[in-house]
Amino acid sequence: MTTSLSRRDFLRTSAAAGGVIATSSFFSHTIRGEDKKTARVRNSKINHVILLFMEGGPSQLETFDLKPGKETGAPYKQIETEVPGFAPAEHFKEIAKRAEDLLLIKSMSSREGNHSRASYLLRTGYIPNPTLKHPSLGSIVAQQLGDPTFELPNFVKLRGSPFPAGYLGVENNPFVISRPGAKIENLDYAAGVDQERMDRRMKLVKEMERDFAKERGDEAVEAHKAMYEKARKLMDSPLRKKFYLEDEPDEIRKEYGEGAFADSCIIARRLVETGVPAVEVTLGGWDTHDDGFNRCQNLIGQLDRPWAALINDLKRRGLYDSTLVVWMGEFGRTPKLTGTQGRGHWPGNFCAVLGGGGVKTAQVIGETDELGYNRDSKNQNTLKDPVSPADLYKTIGTMMDWEMSKEFEAGNRPVWLVDKEAKNVEKIYK
Repeated sequence: MTTSLSRRDFLRTSAAAGGVIATSSFFSHTIRGEDKKTARVRNSKINHVILLFMEGGPSQLETFDLKPGKETGAPYKQIETEVPGFAPAEHFKEIAKRAEDLLLIKSMSSREGNHSRASYLLRTGYIPNPTLKHPSLGSIVAQQLGDPTFELPNFVKLRGSPFPAGYLGVENNPFVISRPGAKIENLDYAAGVDQERMDRRMKLVKEMERDFAKERGDEAVEAHKAMYEKARKLMDSPLRKKFYLEDEPDEIRKEYGEGAFADSCIIARRLVETGVPAVEVTLGGWDTHDDGFNRCQNLIGQLDRPWAALINDLKRRGLYDSTLVVWMGEFGRTPKLTGTQGRGHWPGNFCAVLGGGGVKTAQVIGETDELGYNRDSKNQNTLKDPVSPADLYKTIGTMMDWEMSKEFEAGNRPVWLVDKEAKNVEKIYK
């Protein structure tokens, strides 16, 4: 009797043999064939990207576009710096010292005020499309710069939910670490399994693959093979220690401060220093509809010191010029306060901050009017130097020399890394 092995059975059985394969979001999304890379000469010195993503939508009026003394303003003072227009909230004591290492955009703008849609837009540069899944910034960087033979994942996401790589394929998915610094589940061999026994299990999987390929074709087998080989390489790699902090000097940990975000920033530096091209660090809690002043002060307290320490650390190690660091969230908050001292969703104008590789720092792009709307509150279309998420991605792609003209296939349609209608914001790098 001949037994037919279904695709589901094949994946389930081989995952059981490998142990780690089906447990991480890095390995668990839709399988497809690898995009075959061809060597090319890049004209960019940017080799890494660290995205600091603020989930919930950080208020520009409590962070980098304060309106002190105005009816829309927060009860905060602002810190004047040597960079004209760069005057963050008083709680950014450390970041204010790094003003000359940063570029502030006050005129980010979109039409998406819904959390999930705006998060998608800011992470991909595209509005959501029900028939197409676009890759996030980290996945694009992994695809453009990643080494498929590297022992560590090319895109690591520290905290937050998985965001699959879409048409760029499973090999560019993020490796998600929910509790940075804590033991990562399923990276060790199961009890009673050593390397020799794992080798025997993998041999069994390969035999199953041959039978599966005869019935179902080679593409799924090759993708699955690449997937578990990557998992096995990670399990055996001495570079795994870069995910942990035990060997990090006490003085460095003290510089970053305490908390999950601080630990995540240290790990981000450790990873890019080791060669990981893309890291995303998430800090949630910015949906401040109520008690916004106190909540933002607390959040800035978690953000300020680690962010500044990350900049200092990268500079000290000679990595800042080759690492693009991006701070942004989903949208901004309404200039008008709610009755509970918070602010609603506001995509009309909000802030982003860039630093490091390729960025022309010590400048501010865009401005808003005295109440935080735009240059003329009577005319909502006069935001100075507006920058859309698509424009930002086009600019980052230009700075990093992405293959933006290359067509990728998603189903039966051509797609591009960056929206063709986006404009390049040369002020960011020239």
